[in-house]
Amino acid sequence: MHDIDTVLVISSPDQLYRLDNLQVVVFTHAVGSLNKEHEIALSAFVERGGGLVCSGDTIEAYHDYAIFGELLGEVYGACVPRCELIARVAREDHYITCRADPSFAVVEEMYLLDHVPADAEVLWRLSWRYTSHVLAYTRTYGRGRIFCTTLGTAEETCRHPVFAQMLERAIRYVAGAPTEEQPVRMALLGYGAIGLEHATAITSTPGLTLSLVCDRDERRLRCVSEAFPDVSTCTDMARILDDPGIEAVIISTPPNTHAPLAMQMLQAGKHVVTEKPFCLTTAEADAMIELAAEKQRTLTIYQCRRWDPDYLAIQHALQQNLLGPAFHIETFIGSYAHPCDYWHSHEPISGGVFYDWGSHYLDWILNLVPDPVVSVRGVEHKRVWHDVTNADQSSVYLRFAGGQEASFIHSDIAAALKPKWYILCERGAIVGQWRYESVKSRRWSGDLIEERLAPSEALPTLTAFIRHTGDAIHEQQLALPPMPQYVFHRNLANHLHQGEALAIPPETARRNIMVMEAAKRSAERGGETISLHC
Repeated sequence: MHDIDTVLVISSPDQLYRLDNLQVVVFTHAVGSLNKEHEIALSAFVERGGGLVCSGDTIEAYHDYAIFGELLGEVYGACVPRCELIARVAREDHYITCRADPSFAVVEEMYLLDHVPADAEVLWRLSWRYTSHVLAYTRTYGRGRIFCTTLGTAEETCRHPVFAQMLERAIRYVAGAPTEEQPVRMALLGYGAIGLEHATAITSTPGLTLSLVCDRDERRLRCVSEAFPDVSTCTDMARILDDPGIEAVIISTPPNTHAPLAMQMLQAGKHVVTEKPFCLTTAEADAMIELAAEKQRTLTIYQCRRWDPDYLAIQHALQQNLLGPAFHIETFIGSYAHPCDYWHSHEPISGGVFYDWGSHYLDWILNLVPDPVVSVRGVEHKRVWHDVTNADQSSVYLRFAGGQEASFIHSDIAAALKPKWYILCERGAIVGQWRYESVKSRRWSGDLIEERLAPSEALPTLTAFIRHTGDAIHEQQLALPPMPQYVFHRNLANHLHQGEALAIPPETARRNIMVMEAAKRSAERGGETISLHC
């Protein structure tokens, strides 16, 4: 995010005597009384172009100081008791707030600002008893920049991802980050089932612009032109490779083409996003990652189901230690229905069933259990659907270095469904049951039309079983959070413009590919256990 050699987080007032060769000074809280020499040193640092970031109780503690107060500008306010408060973005086009979540809740005792200097740019506000108060602002002093927020007095707030993002951006901003950005011009290579989703997300994300869509199917390109009339289309990907103005490409083509197309795009100097699966072999993943590093280009994968509400709810429950550590995870998806006759069901192109839903489910498992995988076993059945090359049912069994175990089953011959999630923890369990929903409408005649959805098209019901002292088991339904909009594409824009960490680094995708490849090799060997360390 930033060069730690040039950023100093103040923990003692005497550190203010040693500000040479620094870019940014950070006060995360008041560090005690400052003398005049401390203040003069800090003022001189900012005046000659240094950056100052203040959070937590810093403003409350130092706004009455003569020199520090001059840096902060004329501010005053009042403290409110510890309670839940909603922080809201006041300006969406600033470096610090662009593409940030528009609001987030915190619980803390806080100093609310009733007045800020006239030259301040107000970035975050909150409402307190029908009055708007300032939570964060920036201003300049001499040649330097200053960012101030009264958020951050509570440890829970400091751990909140939006607050952490705010502080990281503030550090880069006061260090001299540019105040304006030119949108990254993007191309879509392939406009299949997911094409509209990508195009809509790109055109809805500030900092990204969709310039070109390439697909061999003219009918799909006509759909692009109807939905996005300002976007150019073509049937030859050379248009993407040869256009230096195209900076990033989303590869939305069949899985067996991901690696070779990504390599071509990286070689041409483009940032690359692949659809899932990342590729089909670990060797391909290594080659892609190595070339991206050599070309200093971004490489990531669209694991869109990282933000599915049921997964987020389970992740939150485990992070909050509601049930203790998880040691046994079972996941399932399937039905008894004929597979499609598209490339999804043709193993040489798709990679097989492991690489379809397995790309999502195994990604979930590997994120819920971060310990290294030490062994993989795969089992496949071919019993009913002989007109397609994918297996009818595939199972993956994992063991981890910490002794945890996990499994995933994808079946097209399951007449009775297992739960989507079955997770055992040291103090309880989580079960995710499929919901059977229908879409209802009426014919012109008034007769009822009822279309039953596939189980995968509805979110499951999650129940936590929590053991209390004395063997009592308490059942609690877990609330599912709303699915955040365009979060992957916002993260991509934040990474390309502001250097923020990728939500899905290619190394995590490589781990997933390594597990799926090992499962496939195990299945080919009759379910032999494959040792790994990944």
